[in-house]
Amino acid sequence: MEEYWHNLSIEDSLVAQESSESGISSDEVLKRRDRYGSNKLDEPEKTSAFLRFISQYNDPLNYLLIGAALVALAIKPDHPGDAIFIFIVLTANAFFGYWQENQAEQAMDSLKQMSISNCVVIRGDYENEVPTSELVPGDVVRLEQGLNVPADVRLIWSQQCKIDESALTGESLTIRKSIDALPLGTVLADRTNMAFMGTTVSSGRGLGLVVSTGMGTELGKIASNIAEAQTPKTPLELKLESLGKFLGFIALIVAILLVSLNLLVSYTKPGVDLREVVVQQFIVAIAIFVAIVPEGLPIILVITLSLGMRNMARHKAIIRRMKAVETLGSTTVICSDKTGTLTKNEMTVRQLHTVDGYYGVTGDGFSPKGTLVHDGSELDEDAMSSLQADPGFRLLASCLSLCHNSQISKQEGRWTAIGDPTDSACAVLGWKLNGNVRKFTQRHPRLHEFFFDTERKRMSVIHEYEGERWVFAKGAAGGFVPITKYRYLDGELVEISEDDLKAASVRNKEMGSQSMRVIALAARKLEEDEDITDLFVVEKDLIFLGLVGIMDPPRPEVKEAIRICQEAGIKVKMITGDHHMTASAIGQELAIHGAENDPVSGAELRSMTDETLSESVDKAIFSRVTPDQKMRIVSSLQDRGEIVAMTGDGVNDAPALSGANIGIAMGIAGTDVAKDAADM
Repeated sequence: MEEYWHNLSIEDSLVAQESSESGISSDEVLKRRDRYGSNKLDEPEKTSAFLRFISQYNDPLNYLLIGAALVALAIKPDHPGDAIFIFIVLTANAFFGYWQENQAEQAMDSLKQMSISNCVVIRGDYENEVPTSELVPGDVVRLEQGLNVPADVRLIWSQQCKIDESALTGESLTIRKSIDALPLGTVLADRTNMAFMGTTVSSGRGLGLVVSTGMGTELGKIASNIAEAQTPKTPLELKLESLGKFLGFIALIVAILLVSLNLLVSYTKPGVDLREVVVQQFIVAIAIFVAIVPEGLPIILVITLSLGMRNMARHKAIIRRMKAVETLGSTTVICSDKTGTLTKNEMTVRQLHTVDGYYGVTGDGFSPKGTLVHDGSELDEDAMSSLQADPGFRLLASCLSLCHNSQISKQEGRWTAIGDPTDSACAVLGWKLNGNVRKFTQRHPRLHEFFFDTERKRMSVIHEYEGERWVFAKGAAGGFVPITKYRYLDGELVEISEDDLKAASVRNKEMGSQSMRVIALAARKLEEDEDITDLFVVEKDLIFLGLVGIMDPPRPEVKEAIRICQEAGIKVKMITGDHHMTASAIGQELAIHGAENDPVSGAELRSMTDETLSESVDKAIFSRVTPDQKMRIVSSLQDRGEIVAMTGDGVNDAPALSGANIGIAMGIAGTDVAKDAADM
């Protein structure tokens, strides 16, 4: 049933869970906890530390080295130096292998941390704060801004509730939640009436009916995938294994031939003690084994790979698994997540269209450092001052600075934003045009606010501005046509024409085709007798100011890195949970070979057999995929003989990071789960 909760109405969901909006009784909670268990991730079955350490010796080359060491010790008990040296080398290798195997457990621990907290639950019509581990299906939980979602829930009430699901689904925008039932085939990332364990409420509030707990949640499924993921042997490990078998075979053949020949010669000589000859030939055979086995090879490999780790560390790449150094050099395919990996997961205004012209916007992420670009050139101070002198542009800059609820700040040398990503992007542009938005807001205090809603698709705020009351509004462009009446022309206020509206519509479509989120801006001065608490009084006869195009842009260094990889013959693929148009647009901007072709969607992958998928993995872009589908794509490429590197930063990337030949996690922006699952 857990796959279909999004398809049920609120009433049907409550009936299916035998619950109500008042929650379930305390007695029922105890019964369900016995039935479903605690709301926490299972502890993985742990092998004892001793057995994990001993298992590191399980390798053909190690068998030969152990045999050689024992023989050397038996032949020369008074000179154990060679045997001791071999055992030291083997123990060092075993220690590194033992250390590597602990990483999967750390990934599981990081997942558990995402689900450890308290939450407010409604039981028997009373609210109580309980540990999230005590939740059961049928509970009704309260969702509040800044808190993690404690279990997988079906939303039964929402007040402007928006949830950041980027770590779980790869969606770069926060998701505005609803309570309406959705079609049965709706993919995970589009289930707007659901909230999932480990995601974060970025704004608003809601009530959720718990439908899955513990290992039954989407986070639990990822935990299962991490536990089940088997990291394939590296090319180096395969070659060493092959070398060990080959050397053992050669040593055995040579020993048999030489011993047989010597025994045959000795047999033909009269008076020879055959028993003494057999003993001597056995010693000869052992000596042949010792001579052929390269006991210095493991320590040479350790030293060489250690130097490689040190060199990569100088380039800010930390290797967690020593043999991954060699795997990186053998990589034939790089599968990369988009949000937070190829991009920064920081929504940024890239284009600004006023009623008089178009401007590009420079700058990186949430940093307020940047300016406008016109006709290919950055505007200098004189040009910016000239723009600020225009009343329409000045209002536009003020709208960006005031009409938002985000907090932009610099923490530990890095600019961060708290609040809705679209709000944050607008606030950052306001900072670029107007200076410090916090100080600007303090100089122009807010008097009232009309929150965004799905019917109006906009928000409006009333501020004291230049000694008067002004309303500033922003939202979806289409919703502004009925309430817009004026525009500025050469500094004068004039009525907006049909041609002006058509031109704005064309610009809106142009930016939308580039996978930008388009936001319209408008404002007007309120008369003294107008009621600022009356929405219909405030939102009318607005002055249209312009449009901004927002997107999560690629990291500046990524395009060149992809070009170098592709010139070296390495295929690059984008595997993301984001929308098709967004993934395709970013892929083409980064010049990924094949990005111009239609992406393969998660819905298509779901219906593909392994044979069909094997043919489709030649595509460059995979969009709207789930964590287990990412793992499936990586496995399909490996089945075709590819050495696959997977890069990512989110919880949804962790299974693929574990299953790839080499998993590479983002160090700063990456989640702990991703970093613990990765090799690098």
